[in-house]
Amino acid sequence: MDWLGQIEVVLFDLDGTLYRDDMFYKRYLEILLMETEHEAALQDVTEELTRMLEGQHLCRIGDWYHPGRDIWMRLFNDRVMAFDWKGEPVESDDDALEGSRSGLIYAGDAWSLVSVTAHRYGISEEKRRAAFFQVRKEMLAGASGFTKHNELLETIDSLTGLQAKILLTNSPSETAQEFIHALGCINSFDEIHYSTGKPAGLESFSRELMQKMNVQPHQLLSIGDHAWNDLYPIRSLGGRTVWISPVASSETEKWDVNVPGLDELTEFLKQLQQAKAVAAS
Repeated sequence: MDWLGQIEVVLFDLDGTLYRDDMFYKRYLEILLMETEHEAALQDVTEELTRMLEGQHLCRIGDWYHPGRDIWMRLFNDRVMAFDWKGEPVESDDDALEGSRSGLIYAGDAWSLVSVTAHRYGISEEKRRAAFFQVRKEMLAGASGFTKHNELLETIDSLTGLQAKILLTNSPSETAQEFIHALGCINSFDEIHYSTGKPAGLESFSRELMQKMNVQPHQLLSIGDHAWNDLYPIRSLGGRTVWISPVASSETEKWDVNVPGLDELTEFLKQLQQAKAVAAS
């Protein structure tokens, strides 16, 4: 990776990038479905989502969900495959995954899969928002699998030789700030941005950033676990990307670096630090 020494700005995602929590979605689903007509299906829904996250389901990370038709779509050999929840083929449109893909949901992480479930079962926007804030609060209280990765956070904090380390999240400040404080990394970044509206918001932010800091696309590096939100916008600009992907995926894009978890991300950032030190010598 001879390009590492050229990196000037690193863009970090929050959830799934600065910490891992592989259990929160179970409580999230419970809050969403309780006191609804679908409450009895909670166990089946949870087990199905678990299989998807573990790569043991026909629908998986990297696929697209169509809420209006309750079907899944996948790009394969430049063709769009469409199928139902049981994997049975259904009619599709080869142009369905062109452009912004508004109205579709990219299965990028557990958060987005819960969003798919909410749409599928007709959960109101008001209840979704309340459930989101409730589960975030419980995560910080230790009710799920939320854990700090101290070595990763220390490595980010000590990363030098860059023009900027920037944290961008789609989460609103009233919940994301609590997480950042809990992680102890509020002072590890030069900038922190909330409710950024990724993916479109990341592209517009990066264009403005390059002009403001006088950096070229190849000097940008974006790190995240949700490919559509965190990586595609930077790849489209000509920037570098690191994808955190611990499970099997249908994603076909070739990112600059793939890591399965935060241990490997930590080692990558140490390589980046070494490359910057060499470039400065």
